[in-house]
Amino acid sequence: MSLIKNNRFFIPAPDDESDFKAIFHQMARIGAGRPVDEKGIPEGPWTAELLTDAISRIDANRSGVELRTVQRWFENNDTGISTENIRWLARVFGCEDPSAISQWQIVLSKAQARLMEQRRERKRAEICNIAESTHVGVDGKLEPTRKSLAGKCEWLLTGAASMNLLILYWLVFGALGLLNYALGTLSVTYSPEADLEKQVGFIWAPTLTVLPLIVLPLYIMSINNLISFWKNGARSQCNSEDDQLDFREGRDGWMSRVKSFSFSFWAIVLFSLFFVFGFQWAGIYLPAYMSGDTGGVQVDRYLVALSRPEVISIPEAILLSAVGYQYTASYIAVFLLGLLFIVIVTLDYCEVAETPMRSNLSTTVSAIRDAGKKIVWGSYRLAIFGLWLATLIKLQIVYLSSDGEDFLRWLSLDATASLGLTANQNGWLDNSSVSHFTTFLMMVVTVATFGFCVAKVRGILAKLPQDTGKDRFEQDRYSIACMSAVIALLSANLLLVGRFEGFSLLLALSAIASIHVINGSKSSQT
Repeated sequence: MSLIKNNRFFIPAPDDESDFKAIFHQMARIGAGRPVDEKGIPEGPWTAELLTDAISRIDANRSGVELRTVQRWFENNDTGISTENIRWLARVFGCEDPSAISQWQIVLSKAQARLMEQRRERKRAEICNIAESTHVGVDGKLEPTRKSLAGKCEWLLTGAASMNLLILYWLVFGALGLLNYALGTLSVTYSPEADLEKQVGFIWAPTLTVLPLIVLPLYIMSINNLISFWKNGARSQCNSEDDQLDFREGRDGWMSRVKSFSFSFWAIVLFSLFFVFGFQWAGIYLPAYMSGDTGGVQVDRYLVALSRPEVISIPEAILLSAVGYQYTASYIAVFLLGLLFIVIVTLDYCEVAETPMRSNLSTTVSAIRDAGKKIVWGSYRLAIFGLWLATLIKLQIVYLSSDGEDFLRWLSLDATASLGLTANQNGWLDNSSVSHFTTFLMMVVTVATFGFCVAKVRGILAKLPQDTGKDRFEQDRYSIACMSAVIALLSANLLLVGRFEGFSLLLALSAIASIHVINGSKSSQT
């Protein structure tokens, strides 16, 4: 049955179980909602161009609709229609009649839901078929699924796996503690100078206590929070066709982005294996054990065997140092992977936001703005914890170059001397460490990554329609300034550790400032 409503060709909304594609193709073919001539005959079927123009001419639709979006409706695919576009299409098919528009909205919404359910069923069937064809071996036994390195890293740092990783680090920390206790290096001193007993034991090393117990877990949890926030919700909300994407398709898009960085994942793993572990252990520590001479390298809990063989033997020290540097290489890899994921999330955000940013859909624009702010805050937290990770390494190596008796007395003497409470000052030993350059690189990469994230996100948000509300990104310059100031303070703190009398006070100020801004981020979120 057809009628004429408002000089347009009206077709009542069908009451059947057809999906969106079937209903849309039928209505487009017969020209439902098109203008009619003096005989009541529609001017012809809808084309993508004509329908795009008709929707864009609706007074209430200020943002219009993209031609490419409408073209997808005409194509023979699984692409559906967003909730906002259902509203405009219902007005076209309903010929601007309130009652008809309401009925068409209901029908189109149900048809869209049926299309999505059909697509999910097909996906599940495809997954079952793939499982049957690829995971059953020639002997009839199930074979494990193989993941790429990028997929394994993403899995390891998100969801329950990230908590398992934290627990693993804590267990390794306990195991190393027990091993050092058994070998006698939990607390051990050596004499680099006359009348000086310098503490180099396990429990006096911040890289083996504060770092794995506090800073590294916070860093891993921040990685998990950022990735989970983006891939499990914000990514689809920032897509102009978010109603067309189910959870699996959204995750597949994210994983495709992650896998495109496969080279970077391999580079990080190989760097950590061959440089952090291989170069430092096999290239520095092992030759020292073989020759019996440190060669000017800092004496720590591993090399103390050269001067205190009665406490720990050379073979025991070789084993302990190998395990210790594998442990170090693992958390350096986690550090670099966290920065890589900041880059991946930021680039994915920029690409996903491009289409809805051009169409200016109000709900999607709001989601883009909110997601951008949270990504900036997430990258800031990672930068803070990353800089503290590097700072703890720097503190350890600078302490080993000092004549401080133990780590706490070294910091305490610096603070009291700078305040004029004592005439004593810290001195220095004649040794060196390659980790000075390592921590500098860690700082540079961290700051550069944070700056990249802020610049890219602000570039996207600057293109969005601006409003006068309090959520406007440009009104958050104070928050960005605070973040930048703390990043600069922590960077200066890292560079100046041990460089002047009173560096411990700057260290305390950096800790207070970073904690203050991080706590503030929980309520403000930019």
